[in-house]
Amino acid sequence: MMTLGVVGHARQIAAHRDALRGCPNIQLVHEADCAAVLQKKIDGLVLLHMEDKSHWIGVALAAGLHVMATHPVQQSSQSSQSKAQMCVLSLGRHTHFCAALAARQGIAHYSLELSFDSALFDPIGRETICNQAALDVCDLLLSTWGPVDVLYSRMRNFFHLDRIEDVSAALLRMHNGVEGSVALVDFPAVAPVLHFRAFAQDKIVDTSWPWVWEADDLVAYYRNFVACIQGGAQPLLGVEQVAASYRLLEWMRVSARQDAILNCKQVKQNVL
Repeated sequence: MMTLGVVGHARQIAAHRDALRGCPNIQLVHEADCAAVLQKKIDGLVLLHMEDKSHWIGVALAAGLHVMATHPVQQSSQSSQSKAQMCVLSLGRHTHFCAALAARQGIAHYSLELSFDSALFDPIGRETICNQAALDVCDLLLSTWGPVDVLYSRMRNFFHLDRIEDVSAALLRMHNGVEGSVALVDFPAVAPVLHFRAFAQDKIVDTSWPWVWEADDLVAYYRNFVACIQGGAQPLLGVEQVAASYRLLEWMRVSARQDAILNCKQVKQNVL
């Protein structure tokens, strides 16, 4: 039996428990906060929607405890030296709709639009929710079409009175020559939905998916996490793999602040 401590939004934890009903060798232990969970005898730690996530990632890794966490994730220089594994749980990778996008061949132009309502995850702050949504989409974008060469981004606030953008839009040219657009809209009372449109020769693909976890995807991530703890696998999605998504999101924000078209050589930073 593998015992995993889990911290996050109650509805998320309930969904994870439901998905793992077919995995009798995985037990989830939930407490009110991360400090309480770490007092338990656990084999690994799962961090979902929560504040101070980067702090607890560092604490767990420094203690040699394996961690699986949703975006945003950060590692301190001390915790990055840990032998424990750090796995990233992202809706943008290893999902049904990601596989469906990857199967589309000959796409000349695409558009992705994610609509969601950050208030559904109250009391978690908007910054955490919006960053997670943006980074998940960046994971999806990069895994489907590869590196970005050039982009131009605009970001605005229309629905929320704080510093975090609620409307983001970017025009992108990928390294493989494909061009596309990405939009993220944090709008009140909107269920999370990903809308995808693609143009390939004379064919148009126009479809939408609920931006929620499929049970099979969650099970795949958890089984991989257990295999990592047991020493028999590498993360499905590790910190090194998602570093490009953090760079892409910052690149988009720099473009929006400067109101400028930027290529990949103009924006270089170490974000993890």
